[in-house]
Amino acid sequence: MIKLVLFLKKIYVLLLFIVLEFLALHYYANSTSYTKAKLLTASNSIVGGVYGLFSDINHYFTLKRDNRMLLDEVTELRNRLAAYEQCDSTLVRKTPEGELNAYQYMSARVVNNSITRQENYITLNKGLRDGVEADMAVLSPEGNIVGYVLSCSDRFAVCMSVLNRNFRTSGKIKGENYFGSVYWDGLDHQYVILTEIPKYAELVKGDTIVTTDYSSIFPSEMMIGTVEEWTLNNATFYDVKVKLAARIPSLTDVLLVKYIDAAERTALEQEVQAAEY
Repeated sequence: MIKLVLFLKKIYVLLLFIVLEFLALHYYANSTSYTKAKLLTASNSIVGGVYGLFSDINHYFTLKRDNRMLLDEVTELRNRLAAYEQCDSTLVRKTPEGELNAYQYMSARVVNNSITRQENYITLNKGLRDGVEADMAVLSPEGNIVGYVLSCSDRFAVCMSVLNRNFRTSGKIKGENYFGSVYWDGLDHQYVILTEIPKYAELVKGDTIVTTDYSSIFPSEMMIGTVEEWTLNNATFYDVKVKLAARIPSLTDVLLVKYIDAAERTALEQEVQAAEY
């Protein structure tokens, strides 16, 4: 009790100031209607600012959840869009249950990702029990190529990144019939090389490079990147430097794409090739 009294004696000036300040403000606030309105506006502004701050903080911490929800919606919409686009296509095959899409999409989360090696890989949080299989295409949420699945366990999948010296796929200039092979030269994680483009092709910086129908992994017309520059190789074809559309280093979520008839197509092609030898 004595300590409390001594403490109050030390701060009584401050306490008296606070009390007098409060009384002064109270008197001022109730003096006229104008001052009441002015103080109410000021207090509402302060309270609104505080609520806005807490709202922004809460929104920040829910961004990851919202992003996953949006990616799930994108996956569902892509499945529906693929069905509509291919309803008159030979890529849609019949089953006893009805029409079946040529491609099926699912979402997954990136749990490990490397970009600094010559052979880079991406690990996903879905595996065999989720329906993931080897050779499924991996796309960014925007639909840009990222890589493809190499191997799966029950709960995880390891994918070959496009930033891997062993990565290969076919690519072409969008809207043109000039196509070639896409690979990574191991130099810069922002660029890949599109080679074997004929020298009579008219290249323009910014041209879009997309996948072709020749791939048994990637759907056609998936964006790879844009033309940055090119050099003539052996006076016969261009080596084109392509800026990747997918931001590989910052990937947190991806789309997995299954080409349903891939096994049948690959087996037939291998059978024909074996017969020729």
